[in-house]
Amino acid sequence: MPRISVPSAAELILGIPWALWSFGVVSWFSALILNGFWAVLLVALWILSGLLVFWAPLEDYLARYAFRLRRPTLMEQQKLDAAWLAVCSVMNINPRYHKLWVEEADSLNGSAMAGRSIAVTRWALSSLPPRQLQAVLAHELGHHQGGHPWAGLVAFWYALPGRLMVGAVRWLFQQSARFPALGCLFVAIFVGGYVGLFMYTVVFHADWGWAVYSVLPFLVPIPLAWFSRRGELWADQVAADLGYARDMITVLYDLQAQGDDVARRAAGWRGALYSHHPSIADRITALERYLQNAGS
Repeated sequence: MPRISVPSAAELILGIPWALWSFGVVSWFSALILNGFWAVLLVALWILSGLLVFWAPLEDYLARYAFRLRRPTLMEQQKLDAAWLAVCSVMNINPRYHKLWVEEADSLNGSAMAGRSIAVTRWALSSLPPRQLQAVLAHELGHHQGGHPWAGLVAFWYALPGRLMVGAVRWLFQQSARFPALGCLFVAIFVGGYVGLFMYTVVFHADWGWAVYSVLPFLVPIPLAWFSRRGELWADQVAADLGYARDMITVLYDLQAQGDDVARRAAGWRGALYSHHPSIADRITALERYLQNAGS
């Protein structure tokens, strides 16, 4: 089992409300199409399905088809191996433990996925100097060291049925807007049912659990985004601890020059509040503070 950092643990805990919603959706769907033992079996299989996150063939399938990654070419592999061996020697880990992939993109980026996969973009692999490429790999390795990729995928997987149900309801609202009479009727039924249940709870002082259960997932996104931003800073610090603080700062200045913070500023306060990545400026500031404290 991978180690887990505070941001990763928080992501798992904050995923519990959505997982409970998903449990309710799967239980309802199972009871709708099956009876007795088979309905319980379907729910049990869904609960156990989270173990697939750690199944290597699924990891390769997700890398190739969900994330659109590919294996490095021979020349790419040589450059990638040189940088990767340097990082692993500093970290003192087996370089063969993780799988390296390439993303076909003309931008500077890297990613860490559940399991043991690490990817860099074709542009980063072909354009970055050795030390900066090592810094990017060290940052992604930092995510794995903190358990961020698998924690995020587990939380996403168990939230999926609940999110699909909410998405279906949102789609119905969007479609009903095209037909005002039908839309008003649908909204009236939905809101009336919820208000009725709430008033029943207030009058009879019972079943408060359903009220908390129904609204809790909508309170999760803001703290979840905050901890996700902490996870990025945490991975930056892992790279800094390995001696790549200055190289990581150079990479971040390149990202800033490519306009990575422009869209964030355009989104305003809502974009900053719900973003799962800190601004490039904040990451640079944190690393510069790290160097000052280290006396470098």
